[in-house]
Amino acid sequence: MSIKSQLLQLLVKMPATLQIGERKALLMVTGFDHLNTRINSFEKSNIVFFTELIELVFSEGQDQLLVFIRMLADSEFSGLETRQKLNAIIAEISTLEFQQRNSDFIERKSTQAISIISTPNQSGEILEEEQDTKLLVPPILGTQPFEFTVVMVDAQGKEIKRSQRQNYYLTEDLGNGVNLEMVYIPGGEFWMGSPESEGKRYSNERPQHKVTIKPFLISKYAITQVQWREVASLQEVRQTLKLRPSRNGGKSHPITQVSWFDAVEFCDRLSEKTGKQYRLPSEAEWEYACRSGTTTPFHFRETITSDLANYDGRYSYRSERKGIYREITIPVGSLQIANFFGLFDMHGNVWEWCLDHWHENYNNAPNNGDTWWDSSDNQTRVMRGGSWRNDPHLCRSSSRLQKNASEMSNHIGFRIVCSL
Repeated sequence: MSIKSQLLQLLVKMPATLQIGERKALLMVTGFDHLNTRINSFEKSNIVFFTELIELVFSEGQDQLLVFIRMLADSEFSGLETRQKLNAIIAEISTLEFQQRNSDFIERKSTQAISIISTPNQSGEILEEEQDTKLLVPPILGTQPFEFTVVMVDAQGKEIKRSQRQNYYLTEDLGNGVNLEMVYIPGGEFWMGSPESEGKRYSNERPQHKVTIKPFLISKYAITQVQWREVASLQEVRQTLKLRPSRNGGKSHPITQVSWFDAVEFCDRLSEKTGKQYRLPSEAEWEYACRSGTTTPFHFRETITSDLANYDGRYSYRSERKGIYREITIPVGSLQIANFFGLFDMHGNVWEWCLDHWHENYNNAPNNGDTWWDSSDNQTRVMRGGSWRNDPHLCRSSSRLQKNASEMSNHIGFRIVCSL
């Protein structure tokens, strides 16, 4: 059954929407009262009214559709059973976001991949199955497919969907049997920053704004200690690097105790070795890669649990049970759950340096995904993702933190990007 049909069946059965005033109140509660002037069926039956309303909401795009359903699920109009079914619809929509929200998975002149284009009679289950079998290899020499597990949870942290996905990556040989896996990220558009519906959020995450991103490659995991040692052994470009800066963890743990300048030097040395353009991600690229088509606080959906990410599980984000606090980094990818692009540990474990200078908000931020530089002597840089020592609020997709570019800590690392 299509998402529209599922939604319609639910809404027409809501007893608190039989009167004109109740219907207008529903639109106000969900934040869609701007549709009042476009609806012609306030006085008709529920099925006529909601058929017209659903068409209008769908026409506003997938972001707005998700906002509508979430607000409706949290409103007084939804009983427990309806709320559960609405949450299931949200989960189904989110499984389709990987393909539907990233237009570069649709073939263009010289772009990278193809995804399934939905038709009105295709269900979410069929689309998901076909997507996993019909993605084409990006036209980049040496690309290899890989599979990964994606998990979605509800506001109580309960797993509501687990599925296998596929994407493509390139392997960079760093020497001595050490490899670096770079995952292909398709270009597209997304809303950067936190929406009003997200609840607790910070002023530096506003205003939410649309950003267009070009395709790029990004490391599947944060750079590990063994990868660091191989690159740090290469010829110096601008500054010296310690071979073993981290004080804890082993070869597969993320590198820590590295400054922004150290991370940039790592990229410069790797670029010199390979002839490719390696660098830190822009802040916009990082958030786009983390969200992987989702619009929820986490790519897991509504909340986060310590079974899925390494953070201070003594604190809760929504209604989930409190988890564990590991008090240290864990090996990259060891929790075995990725986002919809196949990236691991985007929430927690270590903060990750971005190229950008720090800005207090997104006023006048670039909308093309480029690094946001200052012309001033600004020494503060952006970090993303949260870490093992932070509460879940700081691990959200939109959360950001500032640090001096020279600062080093046992909860700060990085992952890298390769320009295409």
